[in-house]
Amino acid sequence: MSARRIARTSPSANRKSALNRSPRGQAMVEYSLVTHVLFIAGTFSMMPLISWLFDALSKYYESIYFVLKSGAV
Repeated sequence: MSARRIARTSPSANRKSALNRSPRGQAMVEYSLVTHVLFIAGTFSMMPLISWLFDALSKYYESIYFVLKSGAV
């Protein structure tokens, strides 16, 4: 039994298990990097659109206040 335990914890067994896990870890890191790059690029590309949307929202509220102040309602 002790020989089996030693064989399981030998450095070569640890290296083999580390080699088996490395592609999965590399894929996870690549996925994370690609996701972050897309998120950041999407955020910067949407900035002009967001400012236009806020301008439209402020004009909408200004028109509501104009109607309320004019006494039409």
